[in-house]
Amino acid sequence: MENKKLKILNTMGDNFADKAKNIIEELGDVDHKLVGQDDFLEIIDAYDVVIVGLVPVVNKEILDKAKKLKYIAIPANTLENIDVDYAESKGVEVVSLWGETEFLNTITGTAELACGLMIDIVRFNPWAFDSVKNNEWSKNREKFRGRNLYGKTLGIVGMGRLGTWMARYGKAFGMNVVFYSPNTEKGPTADCRKVSFEELLKESDIISLHAHLNKETEHMFDADAFSKMKKEAYLVNTARGKIVDESALLDALEKKEIAGYAADVLADEFELGPTFGDYPLVEYSKSHMNVIIVPHTGGMTHESRENTDIFVAEKLRKIISSK
Repeated sequence: MENKKLKILNTMGDNFADKAKNIIEELGDVDHKLVGQDDFLEIIDAYDVVIVGLVPVVNKEILDKAKKLKYIAIPANTLENIDVDYAESKGVEVVSLWGETEFLNTITGTAELACGLMIDIVRFNPWAFDSVKNNEWSKNREKFRGRNLYGKTLGIVGMGRLGTWMARYGKAFGMNVVFYSPNTEKGPTADCRKVSFEELLKESDIISLHAHLNKETEHMFDADAFSKMKKEAYLVNTARGKIVDESALLDALEKKEIAGYAADVLADEFELGPTFGDYPLVEYSKSHMNVIIVPHTGGMTHESRENTDIFVAEKLRKIISSK
């Protein structure tokens, strides 16, 4: 069988679901190993197929070296770490979750994390837990007096599948929901109100980002946007780091123009290695009780990861088998 001749690199290693591994192992000889960017460049020329997560980056340098490459597979629907246009210009097909709406509607992990971050930032949960770990009980309770969600206004930027889930969670808490989403007219319930971006900034007590990163949304939240938000408002970002101008964000936090920020993304996360130092927003968070950052864990649930890995492996198999 010709497909058995394919040489496949799974850069997600043992983090790739076992059932998904079994599927791709039917297609050829597979190397399952975690690789850094430098190692990726060194070995990519040996492979016909590569499977990546958020890292490593498949850029022009990689694609020019990858003379045998026919397919790039990624169990995600955001493709920032792949130069898709250049790959396709070289005849390399990108296999992803992009456009798989019916399936993606079952993948809720990122919206659930956004909801969790919303609760954590308004109730100071990480810092309250730290206090208990220091054997403190009633000593600092007043310090952790937070805010209710009930009756507050949740503003959602991007009423797609994740924004829709977030709207449902907001309604469950008794929140008013408004949204800004140029290509969407209705939310999941009739009382989710579509507004302009400026109206959303002015009305919202909490804003949750669920938009794709593109030319229109990059640095959408800049100094001007922060100046129009309520001083008691919080921003939750489980979309992409570059939707927020982090320099302007730091300035707004320091000037108390907004109350806080919770995210699982950073603007420069694709340039970070396994560890890093002196990242301004992270440094600020070490000494302030109004910023929470977790390491891009939105989709990192057992269910989400297994289901997306299997889905993209099956999709890859169907495409290769058809050819």
